[in-house]
Amino acid sequence: MADNSIRTPGSGESIATDEATYSGDTAKVQIVRLVDVTGSEGSKTIQTPRFVMCSTDVTRPADTTAYTVNDALSNSTSAPTSGGFTFANAAAVSGGAGLITDAIIATAADPATLLQGELWLFDRAVTNINDNAAFAVSDAEIKTCLGKISFSLEDAGNNGFFHAQNLNIGFVCNGSADIRFLVKIKNTYTPVSAEVFTFVLKIQQLP
Repeated sequence: MADNSIRTPGSGESIATDEATYSGDTAKVQIVRLVDVTGSEGSKTIQTPRFVMCSTDVTRPADTTAYTVNDALSNSTSAPTSGGFTFANAAAVSGGAGLITDAIIATAADPATLLQGELWLFDRAVTNINDNAAFAVSDAEIKTCLGKISFSLEDAGNNGFFHAQNLNIGFVCNGSADIRFLVKIKNTYTPVSAEVFTFVLKIQQLP
């Protein structure tokens, strides 16, 4: 049975409190934490989760070759970025963990038909795919896939935009603090030459 009692500070521990007052309200939020923890195992640091935003631009080739369903979107037709595209420092440390809460995808272009696609996430480097080639992941690399995020850009007047919330995709990085990704096309899409796509993840890093 869980012990729900409140522990009092032990030897070498102290209590610190933080208060925050919301504008227009008298309610306060009090955060209680142990600080300067010492003991038989020595000094310890207690970490709390924090939110970060990881952003990567992908510039497709300078052509207007139309995509068909299940093609790959990439930055070269012959030599795409090695290892896939990167959300750098998605975790706080190499091999660290986190939770993806939101995804934002945008394009600087404003074509008549906007892109629909999928963002495929991996815990390590994978083989990137040539732009406009068939999207295909090897049997070994699919085992490293963290999940995928489907998106459909909407017209924002001068450009395209998409926002996904409440994703709750947990991850643990392998060999680095980065998440790698590939992009799969899910509609017939005629791009703008050298179109720039921006991919953003909102992440709760875990200690």
